[in-house]
Amino acid sequence: MLRLLILSAALAMAGDVRPPQRVTIAPATSDAGERLPVHVGGRVETGPTGYRHQWPGIYFEAAFRGPRVVLRFEDAINEWRASIDGAPPVAIDRPGKADVTIDGLVPGTHRIRLDKVTESAAPARFGGFFVGRGNSLPAPQPRRRQIEFIGDSSMAGYGARADRIDCTQAQVRATTDTPDAFSALAAQHFGADYQVNAISGRGLIRNFGGTAPQGTMEQLWPRRLPAEPTPYVDPHWQPQIVMLKLQADFVGFRPDARWSTLDALVADYAKQYGQFLAQLHGRYPRAVFLLWWFDTSGAPPEQVAMLRTAETQISAEARAAGARDVLFLPFPAAQFRATACHGHYGLEAHRQIADWLIRAIDAHPGFWDGR
Repeated sequence: MLRLLILSAALAMAGDVRPPQRVTIAPATSDAGERLPVHVGGRVETGPTGYRHQWPGIYFEAAFRGPRVVLRFEDAINEWRASIDGAPPVAIDRPGKADVTIDGLVPGTHRIRLDKVTESAAPARFGGFFVGRGNSLPAPQPRRRQIEFIGDSSMAGYGARADRIDCTQAQVRATTDTPDAFSALAAQHFGADYQVNAISGRGLIRNFGGTAPQGTMEQLWPRRLPAEPTPYVDPHWQPQIVMLKLQADFVGFRPDARWSTLDALVADYAKQYGQFLAQLHGRYPRAVFLLWWFDTSGAPPEQVAMLRTAETQISAEARAAGARDVLFLPFPAAQFRATACHGHYGLEAHRQIADWLIRAIDAHPGFWDGR
């Protein structure tokens, strides 16, 4: 069924008003036009019918001429956000198998960006941007700076738009917002391309709520799509900075057959963390590794000693593999209010956390030069 939305926004200059953008959603057709070349942010499987994806934070950028562009989807699970020339974004929620047409644009050249807003439990497909014949322009160039985030729900903006802690799974899906999470905000501040390779509830060696030996981040990170074993390969992706937030291992910990004590879990965690950094260094030999770490302010002396031992072991494993640029960033959790779904951070807290991360990176400008 055809749905028509009229969107308008004023330009910053007084008296200058954008023409309305008309957004039409209709079943996909065979005459969408000429497919635009695209700059892709994040891990996707590229094929003749578009881009299969599953990791959060995926984005697509393209340029074109003319008053009209068509966005093709095969996606009944994700929310998207499209913006043209910096105008207020168009929300596209679970479009299914459809063409989304944005027209009524001013004559001339345009740049469009499409951001994936939600997490995906399964792969979906973006078919690409289409314009009339002869209106295609080259894709925007990749950015010189690259940063990769590896972690859990906070990096994906889990439930960040919610104004309550008690959320259903449907509410979590509807309020998750990766483009406005601290990870994407920090990357955009630095003008960097980024990947958000994060999954809610996944730890390094133990997932939220139990041992869950399958599907931990050390197992899923190498994949192009988390649900499929095909490895991700892209020689052009060489981030100068890799930030890791891997702490779901300790949430809800209870002794079990594999880890009878917290000390045993921390010891295995430290060993595997060092080996994971060695693996990352093999892929990204010039990268600096930032580890979102535990703030031990006010912690009992035995916990402080345990975490310092873990830091030493992680650093030793990384140095043995040649990864010498490893920085532990104790996260001052008490400074940030967790008011969104299931005790996660809301949008305001994400902006504050992004500022915290930006300050940490600004204190080491050589990071962007591989030092």
